[in-house]
Amino acid sequence: MKTRWGLIITEFTHHFPYTVVGSLIAMAGAWWFGTQQLQSGQADQLFVQSRSLFHLFHPLHICLSAIATTSLFWRHERSIVRAIIVGALGTIVPCGFSDYLFPYIGGRLLGQTMELHACLIDHPQLFFPFLALGIIGGFWAEERITGSHLFSHGAHVFVSSVASLLYLMSFGFTAWMTDVRLVFPAFLIVVLAVWIPCCVSDIVVPAATVRLDRAEATHAP
Repeated sequence: MKTRWGLIITEFTHHFPYTVVGSLIAMAGAWWFGTQQLQSGQADQLFVQSRSLFHLFHPLHICLSAIATTSLFWRHERSIVRAIIVGALGTIVPCGFSDYLFPYIGGRLLGQTMELHACLIDHPQLFFPFLALGIIGGFWAEERITGSHLFSHGAHVFVSSVASLLYLMSFGFTAWMTDVRLVFPAFLIVVLAVWIPCCVSDIVVPAATVRLDRAEATHAP
């Protein structure tokens, strides 16, 4: 048990720098995109385009998260039913916190008028097909691609950063692009929204749910 949770703590520590870098790159791209729209007097168009992009990156985030979570679980325990359950629950809850709740709460704490929007409820047709595709992809990737969970986790972190930023821009918090005092608070919201839920999804959930006796049997010579 100590080894299991010690590994989880180590992984959280190792993934923090990648989260910071991914968030910085995402913020730079979002700032450039947003300021171009604001400077040209197209604030309404910014909201429309940001929401369209959010509804592209959020399903992609769901898919990558499901791939990472399912593939890591499947790597250590070959139970199809449990892998599907872990892949689904390990994606739905953390991704909800990452893409909706953390940005929403962070924006509200900074005094912004935020709208709570959850695709799981409002657009299930965008959510569940990509969840299923990610779970299937997790099985396939673990069998075909060495270290697939590492690749999918890296892509997951970047896409999650973009999705969280797009939520802020789409549902009430664009002030960080014009007020330098709000840049760091916005950055902090994105880092927390990515680092904690994504590591929970990709690392904690699979590591905590794998049955050690089954894992040992799977890797026994």
